[in-house]
Amino acid sequence: MAKRRPLVSTKPAQWALFLEALAATGNVSEACRQAKLHRQTVYHRRHNYESFALLWQEAEDIAADALEAEARRRAIEGWDEPVFYQGVQTGVIRKYSDALLQTLLKGWRPERYKDRQQVDFSGSFKADVQVYRIPDNGRD
Repeated sequence: MAKRRPLVSTKPAQWALFLEALAATGNVSEACRQAKLHRQTVYHRRHNYESFALLWQEAEDIAADALEAEARRRAIEGWDEPVFYQGVQTGVIRKYSDALLQTLLKGWRPERYKDRQQVDFSGSFKADVQVYRIPDNGRD
């Protein structure tokens, strides 16, 4: 008979800490570590309690909003990247991310900025296939 793990007792404060950490990090493992909860325990609770699942989704939405805000900041406001000469910082260059800007535009206005690739699969297809046998040095 398999040995059962003892039931882990959890306090409301642990669940609140888990959700706060999930909102801050967007990482379930890190949120579990901070709240001192097992991953299996939190996934079980999410699966079995709709109210907790909704709070989990809200925490993930908060984390995603933070990522989007940072992507927007980097795309529009940019960041200072240090410039070094012979091992000494001599200044900074303001950098911006065109890739992040494109991604944000595609997300906010996909009808206008989406990648437009159309593949037509209509019609017929015929392929001439020839099979060649490779000799195996007389071991046949």
